[in-house]
Amino acid sequence: MKNKIIILMMALMIVGLLAGSAAASDWEAVGGISITNVTLDKWNSTIDDLNNLVASNFQGSISTSNIEKMDNIDKVPMLYLGAKKKVSDKWTANIQYEHIFGAVETNFDSAVGKGSAEIDVALNGLALLADYELSERWTTGGGVAFYKGTKDKNFEGQAFAASGLVDEKVDLDAVSYRWGIGYKRQFADSWDFNAGIDYLYLEMDDEDEGDVYSNGFSYKAGLTYSF
Repeated sequence: MKNKIIILMMALMIVGLLAGSAAASDWEAVGGISITNVTLDKWNSTIDDLNNLVASNFQGSISTSNIEKMDNIDKVPMLYLGAKKKVSDKWTANIQYEHIFGAVETNFDSAVGKGSAEIDVALNGLALLADYELSERWTTGGGVAFYKGTKDKNFEGQAFAASGLVDEKVDLDAVSYRWGIGYKRQFADSWDFNAGIDYLYLEMDDEDEGDVYSNGFSYKAGLTYSF
């Protein structure tokens, strides 16, 4: 939580300073959302093991019914907010705060009462990006981002307690690399709509499961405001 607050404050301070600078017309504020396809095999293996435990009636010790399985994680949303500045005729530099989040859960009835489990992940970080202008509306570019975050495992019910599963909070450190194409179109004075597709590779240090890797395409849409 402390890391999240620090990173958010840094991002907001940067945007505020850029917006209020003497050359404010050189700066743009950006914000939006993206959906990223992920290949979190280690995490999905843990999810499969948990689903199998519940489906097997806790290995024959506690009968279960009305099971809502926990979904594998195949895509995650991300919110972003930042500022960018044109540094040459063709190149633009961009710094932005990014918040990646998501949760999956299972619910069921059992001989010892209702049970549920949830895995909740949140990452917060800063991205350093650059774009090269291909035409008036199209760009290509990429960069690197650094994240801090947590993975929370929460278990409810007598069945999980009898199996020795307890709540757990794990720290996460991650870095991502991306490259892709972007599109923008003005729809009002000072306002642009922007969209893009990136190929994103992520390396994550999970205190619980070791190194975790993911890669996939990220689809984003947002707004740009020119000062």
